[in-house]
Amino acid sequence: MKAARWRIARRGLALAVGLALAAWIGLPDPLIETSRFLHYEDSVEIADRHGAPLRFARSGASDRRWVPLASMSRDLIDAVVAVEDQRFWEHEGVDVRGTFRALVFNFVPGYRWSGASTITQQLVKLVYGRPHGVASKGVEIARALALERTFSKDEILEQYLNRLPYGNGIEGVERASQAYFGHSASELTLSEAALLAGIPQAPSATEPRRHLPRAMRRRALVLSRLEALGLRSAEEIAAARADEVRVVPTPPRPWRAARFVDVVQRERARGALIARGGSLRTSLDLALQDRAEQLLEARVRELAPRGVENGAAIVIANASGEVLAYVGAARRGHDAPGGALDLLRAPRQPGSTLKPFVYGLLFERGGTAASVLDDVATPMTGRAGVLYAPRDYDGTERGPVRARVALSSSLNLAALDAARRVGPDRVLARLEALGVRDVPSVEEVGAAAVLGGVDVRAVELAEAYVALARGGTRVPLRCVPGAIEEGTEVMPADAAAIVRDILADGRARAQAFGSDLHVESEGLEIALKTGTSTGFRDAWAAVFDDRVTVLVWLGDPDGGATRAVSGFEGAAPVAARLFAAAHARVASLGATVETSVREDVALQHASICAHTGLLAGARCHAVVTERFTAGTTPTRTCDAHAEDGALLLPPRYAEWIARVRPADVRVRTSEGSTLVTAPVVVHPRAGARMLADPRRGETRIPLRATIAGALADDVEWEIDGAVWREPTWPLRPGEHRFVARARGLRSDEARITVE
Repeated sequence: MKAARWRIARRGLALAVGLALAAWIGLPDPLIETSRFLHYEDSVEIADRHGAPLRFARSGASDRRWVPLASMSRDLIDAVVAVEDQRFWEHEGVDVRGTFRALVFNFVPGYRWSGASTITQQLVKLVYGRPHGVASKGVEIARALALERTFSKDEILEQYLNRLPYGNGIEGVERASQAYFGHSASELTLSEAALLAGIPQAPSATEPRRHLPRAMRRRALVLSRLEALGLRSAEEIAAARADEVRVVPTPPRPWRAARFVDVVQRERARGALIARGGSLRTSLDLALQDRAEQLLEARVRELAPRGVENGAAIVIANASGEVLAYVGAARRGHDAPGGALDLLRAPRQPGSTLKPFVYGLLFERGGTAASVLDDVATPMTGRAGVLYAPRDYDGTERGPVRARVALSSSLNLAALDAARRVGPDRVLARLEALGVRDVPSVEEVGAAAVLGGVDVRAVELAEAYVALARGGTRVPLRCVPGAIEEGTEVMPADAAAIVRDILADGRARAQAFGSDLHVESEGLEIALKTGTSTGFRDAWAAVFDDRVTVLVWLGDPDGGATRAVSGFEGAAPVAARLFAAAHARVASLGATVETSVREDVALQHASICAHTGLLAGARCHAVVTERFTAGTTPTRTCDAHAEDGALLLPPRYAEWIARVRPADVRVRTSEGSTLVTAPVVVHPRAGARMLADPRRGETRIPLRATIAGALADDVEWEIDGAVWREPTWPLRPGEHRFVARARGLRSDEARITVE
């Protein structure tokens, strides 16, 4: 056993001497990699825009902050040198006398091992570890000698003091001084410096909060060493021994706006955000954040009996895109559904919240708030080609309806008509331009995108509404204070102005939903759009004006249906309250929040027929005032009313009239007669595309035709040139032709495609 130990000792000593000589005479060797000695990244305090702490973010697994040697107490420097390496300023990296003594005495019975490592050697171990087994001591010596030729003594000491372990994951004297004494390493007293100097040799055993008596005994040893070396006078040492060290209690670690800080951390990781001086000020306003959390949590709690399990909200300054409040989950923690998630970044069905952007496309292509849309049920192809029959939220078909009424009332059928007019491809392209990711193809979703057929994330939707609030220019959302931005134009200012004007129409909103939310918004004028996804799974509300945009989501993160909680009933009230809270803070948040960047668009007023959207004529009994951008005011006068006051509509409304039977509404022919004798095929509608799914068995559709605007029961049918005598027809793939015959007259041919 002794022989084996001596063999190992001789090999280690020979290797140490050989490597040391190589380093000493300067032979080429790759032992020192200067890149390893670069300053590490500091731990960072992430704060709100006013400096209130949100979280203390460690650097990797360590709590550390690099400071130059000049910023460290001289007492600390002397104390560390005295206890760790009293000949540090004299040797050239290795204490030769101490090293040989350690090698010899290690093998003498009764003597304990003494490493005799200098500060330079210890720095090598801190940077490289000891990966070479028995040869590590030799490599360590060689590297220490090379290190002394590469760096100055002050540089070595600075590296060493910034890398020392102090327990609890603390690394370096600066964070240790702050953590244990509440102040910087430049302000350490001799007593505090001696205590810190004694910790690194056994951090887990001398960490002062848990093991203060041991730490004090170690401090006494350091003070004695300082006195023995003549580095401090006896009077100074006596005063230090009498000084009662006060270790501060563990400070409560801030953990505010957790999901927002997670976003900031991801931005830092990819280099988009840089901390200065150990601190990173974000755009968040903590007072508004607290209020947002309170409002949203209270609303979720209130609606919990109806299946609302959680909620999320974001508040944005329109001028700069700064995030002022960010509630990733109203109910937090692993016990709450979605409580550990960032629900603002979870893809969800947006319901009707995409409609304003479809209307924006309609308006920039010549449409106006007075344009008449068809709020009529028409079977259509939706996601993945599935056939479905959309309907309005109340099951009512309103027939011809003006765009202002359609959008403020969030009518599904009219929105589908708008989407068909502008083209589903343009709708999806506009959503991409607004920042919506993962937009499906036209074949996958078709015109159903306008009804929520595209999954979106709340942050994407909020960014789209900021663009609308800004008058059509998009800015990326930002987590730190910034400058007012011009943005990128994604829609013309004129079109955006009309959409905003409709969404801000409190009277139209109240007529549609029974309330204008004036009380909830504390009297502030708001533009509002709500959304409710299929099966009441998601309730949305976007509220905005020139300065601030608020977006709220409520629902079940697991996708469960609520008990009929709509966007207007569930999300809109809390969104309006949060909007009011944001406005109460605007004046104190600076120009990038308070400033409006929206281009003013002058709107002209005109009296129009409420039924047709044309200039009011002599027979129009329902006249309203509408607003138009320059050059879009209608020039035609309405002539769609008979002498008896009835509204005369084009033949395409014949089926709707027959089905709904609205009062004082008739079909009008091109000659002006109200009698239509030839039958009209109304179902299937000409040009329809339908899906036959063989997995569901045979799908049959009804055959319907009208005569003079009334459903006819005595028609005969020709399908693809052959007589068909049943009232329904089974869908068959291919192109098909339908003709209705009655009283010797034939309808126009209606062609459809079945896939």
